[in-house]
Amino acid sequence: MVYACDSCHFLFYRASPVKQCPDCGKESIRKATQEEIQEFEQRTETNLWDE
Repeated sequence: MVYACDSCHFLFYRASPVKQCPDCGKESIRKATQEEIQEFEQRTETNLWDE
């Protein structure tokens, strides 16, 4: 499942439920919206090493 942090706006994937953001450590996370999921998928498909 893709999650979003309302504090730092970090998008991340976890297979099990989480209580805090792995980036900033705050507990203001929620399930990502469909738009955020699409953005996350686009980022993971981009190969930064080819540029």
